[in-house]
Formats: sequence, structure tokens, C-alpha cells
Amino acid sequence: MRRLLTIEELTRHGVTRDARDEGWLRLSRGVYGEGKSPPTKMEVALAEVLATRGAACGRVAAALYGLEGVTVLGPQVVVTSSLGHRRPGVRRRKLKPGDIRLVGDFACTNPLVTMLDLASEVDDLVWEQALESALRKKLVTIEQIERALPGARGAERMRRVLALRPKGAPPTGSILETLMVQLARRIKGLQPPSRQVEIHRPSGTFVAFVDLAWPELGVFIELDGEGHKDQPVYDAVRQTAVTGCTGWLCGRFTWSDVVYRPANTARELQRLIDQARRRPLPTAS
Repeated sequence: MRRLLTIEELTRHGVTRDARDEGWLRLSRGVYGEGKSPPTKMEVALAEVLATRGAACGRVAAALYGLEGVTVLGPQVVVTSSLGHRRPGVRRRKLKPGDIRLVGDFACTNPLVTMLDLASEVDDLVWEQALESALRKKLVTIEQIERALPGARGAERMRRVLALRPKGAPPTGSILETLMVQLARRIKGLQPPSRQVEIHRPSGTFVAFVDLAWPELGVFIELDGEGHKDQPVYDAVRQTAVTGCTGWLCGRFTWSDVVYRPANTARELQRLIDQARRRPLPTAS
């Protein structure tokens, strides 16, 4: 993302008006972005944060925290005074002490407020994706969200998503794992998978962690994200070790399988689960 500076900051940095006009792009009243390329929606949104001296909220705050699944559509700024509140995407709102924090150079609503705001803006799947990444980053806890539910906008959505989550389950390990958990719900009668399952030999020797598994069926899932491109040999050896130790069936799916071909992937998973249901549960060796 390009550097964003107010006119006052440009002056302090010694940027003359001619230099500003030549090398900077006006993104909002009194706020400029370095370079002349077209701005992203996120850059325009953050320029409004600086212009109004407000705090990013909703999708923009979620993007600042790096929460998964959330797309920035435009400015979303909360202000506590009348300054700039008539601008598109800017609204006046009362906030309690501690509801605002700095992320880099930008003020934004704290993670809990951000998650509560998101619940009234996005659908169940996107909110779940954001939730899992917020938990993984240790930005919020399930307990904090549950305590904040009474009276919250989007409370019904949050309750629906939390009800699908196995009690005490760890966060998913990645957005790809979250998407696979969501996809697995298409399989009739299939319980939610166990996450980050640790595999040991009968002797107690550690073998590996597997992304997702149904130990009661003898099935595990390995997911190859974009970061797995350079380690196919390691992945194959790991899969062989887990299969040899447990006798479980393995389903291996890529980012493209889950993201771009979900219907086909659901059918493949259904076949794997049907195969597991037909055979006796293997015993560890």
C-alpha cells in the first residue's frame, strides 16, 4: 500500500507544492497518496480516516487487522464529533474508552467491536472466516464475543456461526482450512472435523499434525495451499507416514479445488466419506 500523508505531514517532510502535484495523488480533502497510480479502495478508505481524524470500522478495520474473507467496499469511518460525519461512509457514533486502538498509522475500532460490526454487514460464511482468523491471531476470544452478544446488531448471525463450532475447538490453521470446514457441511450426516489433529504411533512417538480429520471414520484431509508449491515430496512422505501409522484414508485437496471447484470437491469428499463408512475402522499399527 502506498504511503498516505496529510498536507501538514507533507510540509513537515519538506515536500513542496510542486513536488506534491508531480508525485502525489489527492485521495481526500487534505490527504495525499504517494505516486500517481489509481488508488485501491483500501487506500481511499484510509485517506478518509486521516481526513476526518476518525477511526476505521467494519470491513476497513477488519482489513487493517488482516482478517480473512473480508472485502473492502469503500470508506467506513466512525467519528465521535461532528467533524466530517456528513461524508459518504462516515458516521457519528458514541464509543467507550478502549474501543479505539492504533494499527500502524491508523485509528480503528478494537478487534471485538470490529467483529460485532462485521456481523451486521457480512453473511455467515464471511463472518466465520473472519472469526477464525481473529481467533488465530489472538485478537478476540469466543468468551468475549459471547459476553457481547446481548443487544448486539447481528447477534443472531453470531449465534448461528458459534453454534456450528465444536466447543473448545482450536482456530483453523488457515483460510483454506476454514473454507474446507464450511464445504464439509455439504455432506449429509457428517460431523464437524477435528482440527490440527496430532498423530502418534502406539509407542507414543509423534508422527505429524494433520489439518482436519474424522478419527471416528478413519479419514484425514491434507490441504495444499499456495505456500505448498515447493514441498510436494515432504507432503507425500508425511501423508505416507500418517496413513501407514493409522490406516486412515486421506483426501488431498488444493487451493484451486476448494476455492474454484467446490462442488466437485464436495463430491470427492462425499465419495471418500462413503468409502470410509463402508469399511471397518482400522486399528493403529
